[in-house]
Amino acid sequence: MPEEMDYEKNLVWRASRDPAAFQVLYEHYFDRVYRYVAARVSNPQDTEDVVSDIFLLVMTRLKHFRNNNKHSFAAWIFTISRNAIVDFYRHRDRLPAQVSIEHSTEQRSDDIGLDEKMIEQERAEALRSLLQVLPKRRREVVILRYYAGLRNLEIAQVLDIDERTVASHLSRGLKDLYEAYQEISIGCENEE
Repeated sequence: MPEEMDYEKNLVWRASRDPAAFQVLYEHYFDRVYRYVAARVSNPQDTEDVVSDIFLLVMTRLKHFRNNNKHSFAAWIFTISRNAIVDFYRHRDRLPAQVSIEHSTEQRSDDIGLDEKMIEQERAEALRSLLQVLPKRRREVVILRYYAGLRNLEIAQVLDIDERTVASHLSRGLKDLYEAYQEISIGCENEE
């Protein structure tokens, strides 16, 4: 773990001075940030917009980040991510409802690829629905752990709570998700 922290510190320091190093930092965190945002924002285009905003903020604020061993860079970037999602919903709620008509100019993939993509989207939506049964704080802890890949200490830093509280929320959240899944499974079996 110390080697990973040293690598991250060095990468952050270089990225604050060199755009090429920022690209490495971006690639290092992009998937985790994207998964985290996608778990909280259901529309793929909105997800991409929020992720872009996050990395723009990271790039502009990177020179102000100070790794004083109290907070890791991962905790810092996911605090920015969490705030960007809150801002997205705050801004969206102020806008008048808009009707969206999508025109797809993408090439159609073969039927197997399309079927797999649809199944993946259905599973993601089912999991997103299951997550909604959790209380807000518990849901946030589970998403930060399993979508963003943060450790309990980093989650505690992002949410400004005790690390033991994070562990408790994770334990209870997983139990709640399992129970909700069981209820859905039993309900589906009874329908057949």
